[in-house]
Amino acid sequence: MYMYELTQTQREVLMALITLYDKNKRLVKSIEIAEMIGKDEGTVRNVISSLRSLGLLESKTGPMGGYVPTLKARELVKSSGMISYGSLKLKKGDKETNVTAFSVEVLDVLNPGGGRAIIKASGNFDEIKEGDLIRIGPTSYNRILIDGEVQHIDKAMGQIAILIKRLVSIPKENVGDIASKNLITFTPQISLREAAGLLFKERIRGAPVIEGERIVGIITTTDIAKAYSDGNTKAKVEEYMKKHVVTIREDEDIMDAVRLMELHGVGRLIVVNALGEPKGIVTRTDILKRISAITG
Repeated sequence: MYMYELTQTQREVLMALITLYDKNKRLVKSIEIAEMIGKDEGTVRNVISSLRSLGLLESKTGPMGGYVPTLKARELVKSSGMISYGSLKLKKGDKETNVTAFSVEVLDVLNPGGGRAIIKASGNFDEIKEGDLIRIGPTSYNRILIDGEVQHIDKAMGQIAILIKRLVSIPKENVGDIASKNLITFTPQISLREAAGLLFKERIRGAPVIEGERIVGIITTTDIAKAYSDGNTKAKVEEYMKKHVVTIREDEDIMDAVRLMELHGVGRLIVVNALGEPKGIVTRTDILKRISAITG
């Protein structure tokens, strides 16, 4: 209801307020909002006054004062299709751009021809063009991920219009619940030929290397292919395994798994218990299957 009564600037200020408050867990200063949306602080203060009269924020004066969004504001955002993204780089393909999104307004989500969205962003807009496929998210605040095709770019307004190709919400679930428990492991001394045979038999692309109770590496089909291209067909696993192993605890959220995979550029994580003992493996495919089950 309130969505159509608010001006564009009012919406930008409200989204910035919610984003900053959720991120920092403290009262938000008007200067912080102004810096986020690229507007004069005086303008922001005038808008804040109007939002306060609508019951969308509360304020506290003094040196430690600031603003906090009300429950009414959050319900407005939830019902209007506005999504807070904090400060998040847009991705084009597998590469991160220098365009930062801080809010998205979803429109026509039930349109059979495809929903649309307006991204409020800043940065180098020359890195993207109409027709590009881009990705936004997910973030820890709303867990929303959007893939879309760029339809129009308004550099002056700092807005990007996209046609939504996919919109999913990452489910809140522990990694241990979706990880493969039948963990295949290797010792450092076995041959790559033997490792390759077992990976092929189990139809998996990688497995941890264990020495005693300790994870000392991970070997993948890519590593084995590298050895074979080197002509080193008699090599042992320890010669080509990656020694930097990215692990995740079984009680951590799958959002943490997504972030770790993106941070380290890997497609699988070794799942460990509180003692650091390997208990399973989770892959990007496991996560995508879980999302598909939720959204399909």
